[in-house]
Amino acid sequence: MNLSKNKWLKYKYLEHSSSLTPYLPSTKQFSHHNFLRMMDKYGQVIVKPIGGSRGRGVYQVRNLGEDLYEIHIENRQHQFMGLDAVYSYLQERTKHHSYMVQRLITRATVQGRPFDMRIIVQRRRYHSTWKVTGKVAKVVGPGYIVSNIERSNGKLMRVSSALSESSLSDMSKTMLKHKIKHVSIRSVKRLDRLFPGHRIYGLDIGLDQDGHVWIIEANLFPSRSHFRKLKDKSMYRRISSYIRGY
Repeated sequence: MNLSKNKWLKYKYLEHSSSLTPYLPSTKQFSHHNFLRMMDKYGQVIVKPIGGSRGRGVYQVRNLGEDLYEIHIENRQHQFMGLDAVYSYLQERTKHHSYMVQRLITRATVQGRPFDMRIIVQRRRYHSTWKVTGKVAKVVGPGYIVSNIERSNGKLMRVSSALSESSLSDMSKTMLKHKIKHVSIRSVKRLDRLFPGHRIYGLDIGLDQDGHVWIIEANLFPSRSHFRKLKDKSMYRRISSYIRGY
C-alpha cells in the first residue's frame, strides 16, 4: 500500500507525539479481540479501511442495549443480536482489505446532523512556515454517517457559519477556531518528519459535543473541490497559489 495513503501508519506516527495523543481517538487494527475490547470500552466504534478514501467502506457500530447492536453503512442500518453476529458480518465484508477500528466520536451537529471540517495546511516552496490556507465545514447528509459530500449528499458551510449554527453555538467561536488551528499546525509539523518535502495536507478535524478537537485523519493529496464549490473563491485561489509555490 502507498505509504501516503496508509491511515494506520499515519495514526501511529501521530500517536507517538505526546502533545497530539489527547486529540486522537483511540484506534486499533481490526481484529476480533480489538473489536470486542473497543466495543466493551466505548459502546460505539467506526470500522474503516486503512487505505480507503472518500468515505467508502465505512461502518458505524453502536450498542443499543439488551445485547442489541446496530451497524450503519451509507444510509442503511442493520440490527443484530450479540457482538459475535456483528463481528461475523463485518469480517465477511472486510476480509479482502486491511481495516482499523476507531472510537466513534459523537460530533457536534448543525440542524441535528453531524459535521466535521477539512483544514488545508500548506507551506510555500523553500519556506518552513506552515499556514492554514483553507477551512470548510462538511455537514453529513440526512441518514448518512460519513461527511464526504458527494457520498452522503451533504452540504458545505463556512466554518464560522457552521459553528454559529451548531450545537456548540454557546461556545466562543474564536476559541474553537484557535484550537482547530493549533492542533492542525501541530499535526502537520509532526507529519513533516515522516514525509519530508511535502507541502500540503488536508486534515479532517472534528469537534465533539464539549468542543474538544479530534484528528479524524490526515490526507497528503487533498482535493480542492470543496473550496471551488464555495461562493467565495478566495480560499481556493490561496490554496492554488501555494501549490504553485508562491
